[in-house]
Amino acid sequence: MRRSVLPVLPVLLAAAVLSGCSGAGETACTLLGMDSQVSLAWRASDFGPANAASLRFCVGEVCEERKSGNPGDPTNHLSIPLPEADGPGPVQVRLTVTSTADGKEIVTDGTEAELKEQHPNGEGCDPTAWTATVRAEPAGLTDPEGLPLR
Repeated sequence: MRRSVLPVLPVLLAAAVLSGCSGAGETACTLLGMDSQVSLAWRASDFGPANAASLRFCVGEVCEERKSGNPGDPTNHLSIPLPEADGPGPVQVRLTVTSTADGKEIVTDGTEAELKEQHPNGEGCDPTAWTATVRAEPAGLTDPEGLPLR
């Protein structure tokens, strides 16, 4: 009795596609997008009750402002795009936190954020983005370590 390998061929092809095999030495890339940016992350609870503070975050000359948010939320974020970013290096960031009750400045701080290379679709795949994240705390700007960023 002679057996045919043809019924097995579609199964093997499906397995190769699902496993990311793209052929002779090619890299399988996903299609995620990502832009270069610097992000600010914070816990609203660090700044009092709901929307007790307003955070103004600047990267270079570009600034964004947000209320501190709901203390029940684990983290809040805002991001400033960097359309001209094309490599690693430091960027100047500034933070001013003011009380929404009386307008007094609670925090004023500045530092350099170090841009790091990101490849959301894998090494060797486009796009390449340059990103950094800093954390706002009552003491000023710090590293986001220990703060859940998602």
